[in-house]
Amino acid sequence: MKRLSILAIVVAVSGCAAPEHTVTVTGQNGDMQDNRSQRIASLPSSVSPAGNDMQTSARLPLLTVNDYVRNLVHELMALQHSLDSDSQIGVTDFSYVDSALDQGSVFSNHLSEAMIYDLHKFGVPVLDYKVTDYIRVTETGDFVLSRNYEELSDEVAIRYVVTGTLTTHQQGVLVNARLVQIDNKRVVSAARTFIPRHIVQAVISRQGEQVMRIR
Repeated sequence: MKRLSILAIVVAVSGCAAPEHTVTVTGQNGDMQDNRSQRIASLPSSVSPAGNDMQTSARLPLLTVNDYVRNLVHELMALQHSLDSDSQIGVTDFSYVDSALDQGSVFSNHLSEAMIYDLHKFGVPVLDYKVTDYIRVTETGDFVLSRNYEELSDEVAIRYVVTGTLTTHQQGVLVNARLVQIDNKRVVSAARTFIPRHIVQAVISRQGEQVMRIR
């Protein structure tokens, strides 16, 4: 009799557990977006102290900077009401707030590249101003992108630009993004997110000794 009572209590408690909720985000074309990006909302926005970063990251689902950028783009596009099919957008590197705002990094470069992908997937016309008017053939490969302003077009039909700032936090990086109309400098939309430190550190620079070795 006592065993049945204990079983009844266990069933009652388990039945009262809060059910999992699924959030669905759709783009401008109404298509279903990747549910993987929606798991970010339920993850902790911080990690434990430096000594436990490896243990924390091992317990979390496999996420990359791309997943956080995807949510950032969704928030930017949800808050804007000015874009049309002819609104060409450019994406610049994000700068750290304690810098001269003209210095990039591997992490900021990756943020802008990831944003170009997700904006395009969202149906927004993106213009890549780093594309030259020719293909440069070298001994190590063939290239069409350049960071030399002398090789790029003097004028590009960009009406809006996505830019933002980065703030180093003890447990990660705070990202503030904004969509700005170039001709009047008006902020059309803004969004922000927090990327945990172990996610940021996973973006590895190929310079120095920070090279991933696969055995």
